[in-house]
Amino acid sequence: MSTVRINAPTGGGTGLRPATARILIFAFLGTLFDGAELNLVGYPLAYLSESLHVSTIQIVQVATLQGFASIAGGILVGWLGDLYGRRWTYTGSVVVFGLAALLGGLAPNYLLFLLTRLLAGIGMGGLFGLSYSMFAEAWKTSRRGLMGGSIQSMYIVGQIVTEGVIYFCIVQFGTASGWRAGYIVIGLVTLLIGVFSAIMLPESEQWRTYQKELREGRVPEHLRRTKVPIVDLFRKGYAGGTILFMGIATALFLTTNSMISYLSTFLIKVEKVPLGTASLIVLLNLIVTAVTYPLAGMLSDTIKRKWAMFVAGAFGIIGFAWFLILVVTHSAKIGPNFWVSPTFWALMMCAAAASGFGVLGVWMAEFFPTRVRSTGSNLSYYAGRGFGAGLFPLVALSIAGTVPLALAFGIVGPVAAAVLSLAAPDSTGRRIEAIE
Repeated sequence: MSTVRINAPTGGGTGLRPATARILIFAFLGTLFDGAELNLVGYPLAYLSESLHVSTIQIVQVATLQGFASIAGGILVGWLGDLYGRRWTYTGSVVVFGLAALLGGLAPNYLLFLLTRLLAGIGMGGLFGLSYSMFAEAWKTSRRGLMGGSIQSMYIVGQIVTEGVIYFCIVQFGTASGWRAGYIVIGLVTLLIGVFSAIMLPESEQWRTYQKELREGRVPEHLRRTKVPIVDLFRKGYAGGTILFMGIATALFLTTNSMISYLSTFLIKVEKVPLGTASLIVLLNLIVTAVTYPLAGMLSDTIKRKWAMFVAGAFGIIGFAWFLILVVTHSAKIGPNFWVSPTFWALMMCAAAASGFGVLGVWMAEFFPTRVRSTGSNLSYYAGRGFGAGLFPLVALSIAGTVPLALAFGIVGPVAAAVLSLAAPDSTGRRIEAIE
């Protein structure tokens, strides 16, 4: 026996089963928290440096170290998700993130703040893989792209929520205390969601079936998971795909985090745009990205995952090249009347370049088998976050010397994503089994 089939719901005209609906809800929430994590540092970056009495580069270092912590968290949480189940691993990750946000808002100095962000990186280093594993194992229809892209759009919703909460708190309590209040509010809400997940989130039927068959000795030797699932990712035909997906994830994070790390600082510190106007521009940037995620996912159902990723990369090359030209020619100007600024429209195109993320989650979930799906998706995604969201912004600023040029260096992301997508394995719409 090589496969065990589970009659999961199709998501068609008869509607979703309650268990599947709950899985989708928590997959959406998991991706929302994943997006909120990074923006907790990126959006209030200027105010964090002032309040904690450190330089901008030291706050960027927080994002760098947090990114590397998320690699460790991704490996650990992915491993736990494959060995002990999606449900309790998900709950633990959400609770750790909520606790880290709460403690971050109370941190009296830079060192303790850094430690809370490292804790957040470890805790949230698993929600991407867990969310897409649960979704792929519950959603039977082969046309997963649109729903997968919609789940990924919650990453942007998380950033928007973070921006809204922190902006409101800064307006109410000032720049020194406002970001702290925002952290505390987000932490408390996240802890509450963690409690709900412990009560309401069902376990994956595909994962439970694999575990049952494994315990009863009915899984063929070559389909058995090792005690260290990460080893399985680099053998039996999965090594090449794992490495390529790590590269694609890195490229996508280069794209998005050049914006997350530097956009608000570029607007507020360099162009002296008022806080309200800068926040509106950042919000519009996020909305554009969120809309393109499900569009890219839907496109991937039609032309395959790899070609949808290539299209996203090609579009991003145009946007970042435009912005880079504006920076080099000293024409990257933007003010309160931003609608008439070429810089604004170039930045909107850069935002749309991240649409490849609307393809990546489903693409990887279809590539990795059920026994290591959580580990494989997490390792690829969070390795990408560590290098793309963590290391690259720090290196880019060090090389560029200025915030505008560091932001423009994000062009490396869509170029790499377009090239790597051509080599990556593609099994668009395949049937997902418990044992495979």
